[in-house]
Amino acid sequence: MGLIDAATAPLRYVMGSAEHTVAGDVRDIEHLQMHVVSAVEALKDATEQIEAHVEVIESLATSLVPLTEAVVALTAQMAVITEVLAPLAGAEHEVTKVGSLFTRHKHHPAQ
Repeated sequence: MGLIDAATAPLRYVMGSAEHTVAGDVRDIEHLQMHVVSAVEALKDATEQIEAHVEVIESLATSLVPLTEAVVALTAQMAVITEVLAPLAGAEHEVTKVGSLFTRHKHHPAQ
């Protein structure tokens, strides 16, 4: 078998070298695939988070119109309340004056 081994040795050397090269290339491709998959998953997560933020912003935008209307209505009601309470404030002042008529005043002798 020595003669057959001597004849096939160069062929085995070439085949072994090629097998080693192919195995290295496969490992490199698998490594790149892992990075690509990780990047795609990161993009997917980022997209989902952006979509969630967009939903929140859209709900906020739709609530601005009713909120603005409520503030305008409240402002109008406050104006009415102020008009109603203005005479009461004047009346309170008059009641205070009348109340002071019935309280004792201490007279201090002039010095």
